[in-house]
Amino acid sequence: MLKRIGLIVGTVLLSIVLLGYIFRLPLLQWAVAPALEKAGVTLSCLDFSLTSKLNVHVQKACLSYQNQELVVTGITANTRHVEIKHAALNINPLPQSDKVSSPATILDLALPEKRPTITVEQLSINSEFLNQPLILSINEPKLNQFVVSGDLSASATLYNNKVQGQLKVSDELLKQLLKTDNALLSGLSFNTSQAFSFNGIEGSATGNLQARYDYKFKNCDISNNTKGVLSAAYNLNTQKLSLDPSKLKNNVTLGNNCQFLIPEGDYKAFAVKQLPLNWLWALPKPISLVDNNLTLPLITLTSDEQSEQEIDITFTDTFVNTVTPLQSARTQLKAQLHTDDIKAVVLNMQLENAQLSGNYDIALPALPEFLPADANNVKAAGDFTLTQLIDSKPAGKVSTTFSFDKAVAYGTTINAYTGKLVANMSEKLDANVVLKSEFKSAQYDEYKLTGINNTLSAKANLGVGELFAHLSANTQISTLTSPSIDLENINVNSKGLQSRALKASHHVFVNGIELVANHHISKVEHPFEVIIPQQSVLSLNSIISQFEPLAQLTKGEFGGLISGDVNLQKANFNLTVDDTSALYNDYLANQFRTQLSGQYDSGQLNVEPTTFNVNELRAGAVANNINGKIKVVNNSAQAFEISGNVFGGVFELDKYSLLKSQQTANVTFENVDASKLITLDDKSGITLTGRLKGTLPFYFDETGVEVKNGSLANQGQGKLIISNNAAFDSVMQQQQELQPVLSLLKNLDIQKLNSTVALKSDGWLNLGVNLQGFNEPQQQQVNFNYNHEENVFTLLRALRLSDEITQKVEQQYSQKGNL
Repeated sequence: MLKRIGLIVGTVLLSIVLLGYIFRLPLLQWAVAPALEKAGVTLSCLDFSLTSKLNVHVQKACLSYQNQELVVTGITANTRHVEIKHAALNINPLPQSDKVSSPATILDLALPEKRPTITVEQLSINSEFLNQPLILSINEPKLNQFVVSGDLSASATLYNNKVQGQLKVSDELLKQLLKTDNALLSGLSFNTSQAFSFNGIEGSATGNLQARYDYKFKNCDISNNTKGVLSAAYNLNTQKLSLDPSKLKNNVTLGNNCQFLIPEGDYKAFAVKQLPLNWLWALPKPISLVDNNLTLPLITLTSDEQSEQEIDITFTDTFVNTVTPLQSARTQLKAQLHTDDIKAVVLNMQLENAQLSGNYDIALPALPEFLPADANNVKAAGDFTLTQLIDSKPAGKVSTTFSFDKAVAYGTTINAYTGKLVANMSEKLDANVVLKSEFKSAQYDEYKLTGINNTLSAKANLGVGELFAHLSANTQISTLTSPSIDLENINVNSKGLQSRALKASHHVFVNGIELVANHHISKVEHPFEVIIPQQSVLSLNSIISQFEPLAQLTKGEFGGLISGDVNLQKANFNLTVDDTSALYNDYLANQFRTQLSGQYDSGQLNVEPTTFNVNELRAGAVANNINGKIKVVNNSAQAFEISGNVFGGVFELDKYSLLKSQQTANVTFENVDASKLITLDDKSGITLTGRLKGTLPFYFDETGVEVKNGSLANQGQGKLIISNNAAFDSVMQQQQELQPVLSLLKNLDIQKLNSTVALKSDGWLNLGVNLQGFNEPQQQQVNFNYNHEENVFTLLRALRLSDEITQKVEQQYSQKGNL
């Protein structure tokens, strides 16, 4: 009975074991799967068996975790060793989740003191980022010490609280595995061996790095070489990535073909000379990336020590948020440059909150040869502030001061120049530019300016629509000297509006002369207008004296208007001279009046015949009520139909061409009071009455003026009385035989008087006189011929010096001039 019972029990137990082995897979999945799911792991397949040596053999196991898939096949495990023939890991994008991940903690690995070691003959890793699977072999020669071979060479040691190891990576592996078509990476080559460590919160790596990067930019060969020790660390909780490249040495080499990047031009040779081909750069302090915030405390870029150029560029306190790089960028830049052609360039610049500010200082011993000017000791310094750089409406201010000792360009020499430029831009795109210039002198050929000060300003809104620029300027010049004229105290105030054309107005003061000029410049025309306000003629003396030092204007007014087109070389003008008096040496003209109207066309000046009058002309002899006409025909000026009163009679001048060296002018006179003519020498003791007429042909040439074949005759009867004339009495005493004849002249009734007149350019006058008359006391008819010579220039000079009116005018004007 007991035997039967035992047989039945044994059969049942054997059946249970047999059923358990037969249904081992569903039973194991039913028991293990819930526990794995609690850890987020899904077991989707499992097939194992026991070998004759009681080793567990897993034909296949399928696991997934957060969309990552692992398939393991060919596992043989016992108490000493676990061998995996093949494992395939598919790395997929992590699923999106709104859950807040828990912070990382320090590793707390419950590493058993004894467990089977692990070997993975082949681990195949697949990812969309990989060009081909990453094939690895993993071996554990000692407990918790792993060696990785295959596509990667690495070793790792597990501790309870960290993982440490070594990793070797080269560019060949990355280029082979990474799926990228980026041409920028084609020139990259590197080798690195990194010692890494991870404690569950922070991972770090330190090791040697050798890298080279070759890149061609528009046929410009650029090569970078890096060598040294690179350290890196990453914190899972703070998500801070730190890099320490301070022990890396970096140099950049530019190929000679890079000079072709500089456009062809006169400046290319200069630019190539300033460009170093070898550079050194470094990151002397650790950099970090936290929450998309990149911080670079220090960046240096310098020219190689062997370079002829000395360039030093430093970036400090650099910060960029990688999500909003333009809005968040912050840095400080300091750059210094020194070459054979550039004495010094210093730039300090700060960028923060989309605002750029800084200052600069530039010094050049001379301007580069490619510029069309030569200048020495050139300096420039200034500062700038620019805001809202990321917007389409930047605002800011730029200020610069520049100077040079001497400059020569296009035949013009400028000495001791200093300029200051200030430019502003508001948020509404209102721009304002002011340039102030000052230089000691400027000279072009024989023209020289001194004491020049100029202020030019421009205002405009650069927004949408047509551009309107409001311009204003003030120019002050102490002196302008030239072979033909010297000017001083020049002051020009200008205002203008620039849009599609320029419309400007200039208020000019030159030597006290006031002018107003308006003009309008467009693509097709350039009309202008010059207004000469009514003003005193005394301001013209400083200019007139340069052409005629003995000429002076003593009173009067002038004004006028000129209008025309510069492009057409045409202008109309009207000039008024009123109540003007002039003094030339001791010649005095009073109350000159005229109004000139004319045209200028393509180099030809024409003035319509215009009447002028002079109230009085004092030249020893006094002429008054002088009237005449002036005209200009094709640049040839002429006065004609001139008439006036002189010596109680009238005279007429047919014509006189101004600025014409050789010409003839005919003067006729009649009804001249002989008593006024003879009393020019009021001490002669000779009295002559009656009226005279005559003709005087004046010949002008380079030597002066002459009268040839002039004639003089009486009009009606006259009277000659000689008494107490020393010269006459002396002749009678010396020539006794002539006394009867000469005595007849002492009291003579003139019936006829004819005389030839000749005047030489030196002032000597020759009169061939024929005098016919009757001596009443002696009842004797007289026919007398007489030749008389006298220097009339000397006589008139003496008479002018004795002219009281002229003297008073000279004295009064001299006093005004002294004031």
